[in-house]
Amino acid sequence: MLQDNLQPADLPFQIPQPVLEKLDVLFFKKGQLIFSEGSTPLGAFLLQKGKVKISKTASQGKEQIMRIVSQREFLSNSDLFTYSKYSTSAKALEDSYLLFISREEFWTLLRDQNYLFEKLLHQMCVDIKQVERKIADLAYKPVRGRLAEAILDLDKKFNTLNNGYHSVLITRADLAGYVGTVKETVNRLLSEFRKEHLISTTGTKINLIDLEGLNKICKMYN
Repeated sequence: MLQDNLQPADLPFQIPQPVLEKLDVLFFKKGQLIFSEGSTPLGAFLLQKGKVKISKTASQGKEQIMRIVSQREFLSNSDLFTYSKYSTSAKALEDSYLLFISREEFWTLLRDQNYLFEKLLHQMCVDIKQVERKIADLAYKPVRGRLAEAILDLDKKFNTLNNGYHSVLITRADLAGYVGTVKETVNRLLSEFRKEHLISTTGTKINLIDLEGLNKICKMYN
């Protein structure tokens, strides 16, 4: 528990002091599992700092990344609302700090804080739309279009600048899981994007050189 490091400005909503004192601030190393598919939710997680992937295990053990959580977002609450087991797993993509609140305190907070309820409802609607779009893309959009869209989505979400370029930091395996393909296909298409001067790469870092060109690829397959 690291409440001494927790400041009100770190939170996207107001929490009464008695509840604030009951929050746990948990640290997860890069690659560490936060919760697993099929386990029972004991409370709610809010990402304070870092990056977390939410994924499902598809056929033949293949990982499908449903979304990547950024700072000040909840990880997964639909299972908490429905009193069901986790339908997804969560793993830290980098060293991350998460706020944890028990199920009982979470329900108390929802009853007392209308703004929090509205925020949760909004995020769940956004998550549903993202899943619906991902399903449609997997069915109708070629991998080339999905990869360009994924790179732009991650850039928009994390808005990281590197030497004047927008950049995305993600492993090829995680990018493949996010796009819904295999790592070899991602490597081949990234090589094509480099030859077309759309991106440059250094290790796991992807620098976006031609945003308009990547957008054209996305729109081409819509």
